[in-house]
Amino acid sequence: MNIKGFSINRNLWYDLRTCQQESIKKALSYLKKPLTETDKSCLVSLPTGAGKSGVISVISHKSSQKKVLVLCHRRAVCDQLHSEINGKFFSERAEGSSITLKHAFDDINDLSKNGIYVSTFQKLQNLNSIELEKLKKEIDLIIIDEGHSEPSPVWRTLVRGMNAHKIVITATPYRNDLFQFDVSADFSYIYTFKKALLDNVLKEPEFESIKPQSLSNSIRSFLTKNPNTKCIIKCKNISDIESYYNQLNSDFNILAIHDQLKQDPRSNVKSAVPANLKNSQYEVIIHQRKLDEGVDIPQAKLLILTYNVNSGRELVQTIGRVVRIFSEVEPKVIEINSNSNHQMWQNYRLFDASLNSESAVKKFILSLDANRLIELYLEAFPDSSYYGNRFLRKFELNEFDPETSLNIPTASVCFLNTTEGFSVELLSDILYWRCNNNGELAKQFNTQFGIYIIVSIAFNRSKFLKEHFFFEPSLEITIFKELSNNIVAIYDSRGRRLSRDKELKLGSAVPQENLFKILSLGESSTTKEASSKSVSSARRRPDSIAIKGQNLDQMADQQANSSYRLSTARLDTYDGMQTKSGSYYVGVDSGRISDQKENSFSLHELNDWLETMDTVLAGDLLVNNPLIDSYAKPVNVDTNINIESVIFDFSEFESPITISINGSSHTIDNDFLHRNYENGFLLLSGIEESRVVIELHNEEPCLDMNTDQPIFYSLNEHDFKKENIVEFLAEHLHKALLENGIGYSQDKFYQTKLPVEHSFNFDESNLANVVIGFPELLGKNLDEKGYRDGVYQVVNQNFSTESIFHLLDKIKANGMGNPTREDLGPFSPYIPNADLVLNTDMGTEPADFILSSKSKLVYVHIKCGNSFSRPNSSAGALAEVGSQAIKNMEMLVSGNELLKPGNWNLLLSAWPTAGAEQLMHERIRLINGQPYTASNSQDRQQKLNEAWEVVFQRRRSTAVRKEIWIVAANSFSVRHFKSQLWLGKNAASETLQAYQLINSWISTAHSNDVELKIFVAP
Repeated sequence: MNIKGFSINRNLWYDLRTCQQESIKKALSYLKKPLTETDKSCLVSLPTGAGKSGVISVISHKSSQKKVLVLCHRRAVCDQLHSEINGKFFSERAEGSSITLKHAFDDINDLSKNGIYVSTFQKLQNLNSIELEKLKKEIDLIIIDEGHSEPSPVWRTLVRGMNAHKIVITATPYRNDLFQFDVSADFSYIYTFKKALLDNVLKEPEFESIKPQSLSNSIRSFLTKNPNTKCIIKCKNISDIESYYNQLNSDFNILAIHDQLKQDPRSNVKSAVPANLKNSQYEVIIHQRKLDEGVDIPQAKLLILTYNVNSGRELVQTIGRVVRIFSEVEPKVIEINSNSNHQMWQNYRLFDASLNSESAVKKFILSLDANRLIELYLEAFPDSSYYGNRFLRKFELNEFDPETSLNIPTASVCFLNTTEGFSVELLSDILYWRCNNNGELAKQFNTQFGIYIIVSIAFNRSKFLKEHFFFEPSLEITIFKELSNNIVAIYDSRGRRLSRDKELKLGSAVPQENLFKILSLGESSTTKEASSKSVSSARRRPDSIAIKGQNLDQMADQQANSSYRLSTARLDTYDGMQTKSGSYYVGVDSGRISDQKENSFSLHELNDWLETMDTVLAGDLLVNNPLIDSYAKPVNVDTNINIESVIFDFSEFESPITISINGSSHTIDNDFLHRNYENGFLLLSGIEESRVVIELHNEEPCLDMNTDQPIFYSLNEHDFKKENIVEFLAEHLHKALLENGIGYSQDKFYQTKLPVEHSFNFDESNLANVVIGFPELLGKNLDEKGYRDGVYQVVNQNFSTESIFHLLDKIKANGMGNPTREDLGPFSPYIPNADLVLNTDMGTEPADFILSSKSKLVYVHIKCGNSFSRPNSSAGALAEVGSQAIKNMEMLVSGNELLKPGNWNLLLSAWPTAGAEQLMHERIRLINGQPYTASNSQDRQQKLNEAWEVVFQRRRSTAVRKEIWIVAANSFSVRHFKSQLWLGKNAASETLQAYQLINSWISTAHSNDVELKIFVAP
């Protein structure tokens, strides 16, 4: 009979399935077209089990081309296909009919005869350039049996400049496979799995997940219910094959197949697939990739998947073994402790369903043109080029080997918790399909050490053009590895936030306390940068804060951090020799750890880095860091509380956000958006249709938003996205304020709690560097200035030895030749090498003493109480002297040359005041590192001016550190302060007041870059 101008045996034709007939018609129509009219390829897509071998057999024999080359990927498939083409298919389908066939050859060593040559891509790769050019000239028609394999790199070389028709036969018409074949939309036939089910060509498999101990019963139940069927068990490696063999051998007639079993003496263990396996007595066949293709076992209706298959392509191939029609038995796929393969199958079925009409197929084929653009773009590059200081080869996606060629500039990896049902294979499959759906060329890789990679080439539309298109090519890399404790590590060159992606089975970022375990990689650490976001009201304070410094851990005023949650930080670690051993950026919101010290990682080096991170994250060691610990921590709350307001942060966008409600367009400013909440909130003021309602839950995500009707959004007024805006709002929710002072931010609830609401460890806080206990500041006869019997005591032009002034004045011993510590007094270690000691007491004084060295300028304020037996830690003990110190801040930090102390004239007179009963003639106790005694009043005035010039120059110098010292003797005990703070909210009220007072002074001092020290009794 005549089919598209070709003569085909009637019996054979009517024995073919409809899908085979349509495939052959499409191919023969293509072959009638001369190459001058089409240089594209013909595509035929049939799912596994629909009869690809028969289609290839008929086309190759009935085509008018004299020399036909049929190419396969594997030798086993090649041998089977050669057998079918060489007459087996025709004798079985048209038994007794006389059908003229071409000669069929199973090698390509001699192309002198007309006929059909069946070979593999591997064989072609072994040809030299001369042999390949000869083959290209001899062949009239190439038929590619792609099956489920990815395109061979040799294909591009083969077809370049080749004058032959090309037919591609595939079971999985994936975009990144087909673009290389330059497929014609007019000569394409895609027969979907869905259509095969409707035509009763194939059957949909049932999926079930079971425990390993139930496997034997499940297999026996199926085989008993369905006599004459067989079970295939697909294993990941030889050890799994042995394990399942030992588990099932006594219960079933088993065959185990693996290359490494070649010398095995057991009769039911083979290294190769035995002939006529379908008619054997074996009930259960255990293998590793031995039965995925090239073997026909129609009785196989039960498939056991013992692991998560690496890719969707391989899974479709594997399941194709059991979905063929056999005695109306319903096929079944059983997974062990997982359902990831089922979900990967569902992804394939969604893609398959998208091609279930002629228009959809044509649209899909036309979409390959964009991918062809990428291919042509890459082809335009020379094979090699000199760049920088070396020669580089052209990038070829299908020849790319990430283990040898991939370079990761920075190890910037997100660590995410996984949810129930997660598998790294499923993650790879879904991300691969997302790339394909976005029109990208994508390829999956997996390694022996558990790293999975997706490499994709995208042509992104330029954001600079409004009415024109210009594509910007980019190479994108996504790397992921499953770690211990249900954590997955993800490197994504695009920086996509994949946390809480339900489809990917990804949960929240790894908790903050785990991320900062990286500090355990060093003996010590310093915080260089930190950013935080408010979790409470922010009417008079910023909504977010970013700070940088040489060592932020030295910031003693950290109480303000309790109203903020930490968002990011950068920290350095040091070894025992205080040499920098590491530098890390930590993104708390994203779960990101980025290595800031090392760069340019190979894949193996990145794997080593990930192994280190896995060990750190899984470790029990928690490192205390006062700065990091000062920020707000998540709390558990009753979700029945009321929401008071919500704040969104759209400030990252370059322009306002356009939204559409019922066809009307509106805009929202690219700024912070504050909305009060009462039975919901209006996204657009005055527009009821924009109402958004929030529900709170105990489990993450704890906050859901809903709208009564769809609200679409766009970051480009001409290009509306189809997603509802609620996900966009959730992603950019800065915080929600709830009653009882509770805030919600980044999927967690927070409540502002001051550091002293719980036990406060003074010794591990920065307060230990501020409040310092001296035994010299506790004594029965101790006095501030040596005031006795109504007179300030002056002894040999020195202060009374029972005064605090005496303790400070001892620093002038730096002017001695070789002073001892006893000579210098207890304060000397805090200002070593002091070269200036100036007594500025009395009147409107800037301080009691001004001390200075070349690197430090100190204003000292002194007070002595009378609680010499058991001083406590009340705020009153410090309030007067502290307020005096703070109010003189300007005198310490001003750069105004004319600003002098209010008691300047007093400084020219004796201490305490002119006319006192006892006088100390010199207030300049030390200058230029030498003691001073004036020869006359003019000399004293000149020396005072010289001393003040030193103070002024150091006051305005950024190289000189500024400090305020508060000295409180017989009034405040550091021991009592420490013990009370340990009691937290149960501490004495006076102590809690002192804590707040000290923190307020620290805040003021630090805002002027001044350090505060408070010297008290022990």
